[in-house]
Amino acid sequence: MKDLISISKLSKEEILNLLESAEELKKNLYKGLDYKPLKDKTVITSFPANSLRTRISFETGIFQLGANSINMQIDLEGTEPIEDKIGYLNNWIDYLVIRFPKENLIEEAAAIAEFSVVNAMSRESHPCEILSDFMTLSEMRKDIKSLKMVFIGAEGNIANTWFQLAEKLDLNLTQVCPKGYEINKELFQKSENGSRGEIKTTNSIEEGLKNADVILTDGWPKVNDDRFLPYQITLDILKMADKNCIVNPCPPFTRGNEIADEIIKSRYFIGYRAKENLLHMQKAILASLSKN
Repeated sequence: MKDLISISKLSKEEILNLLESAEELKKNLYKGLDYKPLKDKTVITSFPANSLRTRISFETGIFQLGANSINMQIDLEGTEPIEDKIGYLNNWIDYLVIRFPKENLIEEAAAIAEFSVVNAMSRESHPCEILSDFMTLSEMRKDIKSLKMVFIGAEGNIANTWFQLAEKLDLNLTQVCPKGYEINKELFQKSENGSRGEIKTTNSIEEGLKNADVILTDGWPKVNDDRFLPYQITLDILKMADKNCIVNPCPPFTRGNEIADEIIKSRYFIGYRAKENLLHMQKAILASLSKN
């Protein structure tokens, strides 16, 4: 595996290997074991200034793996063609971890690059984040594949990536959203056909949350659409779900929009510590990639 651009391009075996590797790296870190397979390697991390969780977890992981990290924003558009930018970088670096809106340009860069490229978030998908979240959920619920997972929110990179993962790992996944905000039909059908689990979309919050075990969210679209208001996750709404459900909102979340403040303070919220696995998953990804 040379690059990680999207979960849709990974095999089930590759995903399971990443999860297993991340668990092993986590255990070894707790034991204080030194593991530096990237010693003397150079990683460019290209993040916007406001990146918090993804950048910090990647750069901490890069340090722990023994590599040199250079943070600078690389614009894959502009007057200088991609092939020229990547052509020069081929001389000096081993990895590029990049957050860039257009996933097709990340793919184009990876096709030209002699180094490994990681999509740290695009407008279409957020593979590292969702792999990390799934690792956390699997630790908390060993029977994760038999549970009902519910994504409350509009289509977007987070929803897309959960549907891609559901297809690969046979998950049960339901999207709940106002009419018109459903997941892309092509992606939905691909997930529905590929997963042995139940794949659904519904506009009914009652239907979607019935017996829900895991509740996922994303930020609301930047439009003034009052139709989202009934979909805010509140303690009252959670009465429709399983009594032992857990809530994993995608940060940065907005209290008073997709999730109520009372949820963040409740036993349902799996908390900030759950994002610890970002570090271990980012390390597993980098350690698993090979230019050969």
